[in-house]
Amino acid sequence: MSEGGVARPPHTQRLEDDQARAARYAEARAFFDGYQWPTRARRGERRWTFNYAAALVIKTASYALSDPVRFNVTGSDRDTADVEQLLADVLNAQDAHQLDHATLVEASVIGDAVTKVTWSNEVNYPQLVQVDPAAIITTINPTKPQEALAVSHAYELSGAAILENLDHPPQDLDPRRTYTVTEHWTQDLWTVLINNAPHSQMPNPYGWVPYVFLHNARNPRDFWGRSDLEPLYDVCRALNQRLTVLDTILELSGAPVTVLENVEGSEGIRIFPGAKWELPEGSKAYLLSLLESSGMDLHIKTIDLLYRAMHDLAETPRTAFGDTGRPLSGAALEVEIQPLVQRVNRKRAAMAAYYRARNARILELLERFGSAPIGGLRLTEPIWPPVLPSDTSQDVRDVVQLTGAKIISRRTAAERVGISDPDAEMATIDQETRPTPQTDALRSPRIDASDPPPVIRPEQEGP
Repeated sequence: MSEGGVARPPHTQRLEDDQARAARYAEARAFFDGYQWPTRARRGERRWTFNYAAALVIKTASYALSDPVRFNVTGSDRDTADVEQLLADVLNAQDAHQLDHATLVEASVIGDAVTKVTWSNEVNYPQLVQVDPAAIITTINPTKPQEALAVSHAYELSGAAILENLDHPPQDLDPRRTYTVTEHWTQDLWTVLINNAPHSQMPNPYGWVPYVFLHNARNPRDFWGRSDLEPLYDVCRALNQRLTVLDTILELSGAPVTVLENVEGSEGIRIFPGAKWELPEGSKAYLLSLLESSGMDLHIKTIDLLYRAMHDLAETPRTAFGDTGRPLSGAALEVEIQPLVQRVNRKRAAMAAYYRARNARILELLERFGSAPIGGLRLTEPIWPPVLPSDTSQDVRDVVQLTGAKIISRRTAAERVGISDPDAEMATIDQETRPTPQTDALRSPRIDASDPPPVIRPEQEGP
């Protein structure tokens, strides 16, 4: 990195919108981690927290990414199997399936997720790093609200790490201190600030901003997304409160409260098994029952209503957890779980845009810095695993009929039945079924004119 004459880039200071966004992130993360009561507990007070919010988010992500996503490289008539395999190798080396699951969960929890895609000279490979969206400040294109023209990324590094990673670190750097490093990226420049002071500036080696955004439930007029937990805040808090009240009632019913009427004091009244009390005339003692007059049923019905509202707001029926409550046919089961399927499809639409941007950067890095034979290919399309388990034999019968009627191609049929590499599989099939001299000889025996004619002997008659 070069030094001297470094201008301070604009928009590296947080504005009110960025501060409000960071506060939303913090609230959503705390709620996801189980801090769901609006006030602090009083001394001796017991509170229950049933973290359905986290379970629902993770369940949806598991349905969306039940298996690793594969990719087809498109946009060329050439055989792209080698490029697809190269991309798969990069993603497998980065453990991309686990990273994708974590990225989708974070986007669902706080509304956004960010991945930094750069080239590492140390390993000679593209690197994928998940970045905290709260540490990101963007400059938005005024004519395209969903496009970031510049990105500022602030993070903490020790002085020792800065000395190790920067080519020309400051002279007065203390290895034991922690410093704030800010990277400001545009399509043309890469600027680095240390403790808010400009340090270095150089041309952007990539030509694009190396940050890929995954937004959840984004408004068309906004750049940042919204959390899936926002509709669940109130219902989850109410459910925790009702379940805590129910637990308290059951606890008190196990150790019932004794009520004394028309008794001025409690002197001489001791509680132990077999105790006898002498009460004044006109007074009485009885146990306070908290379970009379269907009081428990009212609490349970309220909990059931909250429970149903929670699943409705999360678009995740109880069936998604394997509990139908009654026998259902295949069609009825699909109808019941359809809200979750629609939710998964929306998330996959956002993930597809994220994958296209991320994979395009990976392929360009491999071609420019790794000299891989990519041939300018950048466009990829995800091959999603099935959302719900299906009958494989029925799927095969369906695609055979569609292929025979020339409604779909053999390649599409292979993708539908889950073949990972349809092109390679069809090439193998063609090679196996291609006629060879040996198979021709077996199908049509050659008869040479010089061969003697076959001898046909009449059957013997009688002894």
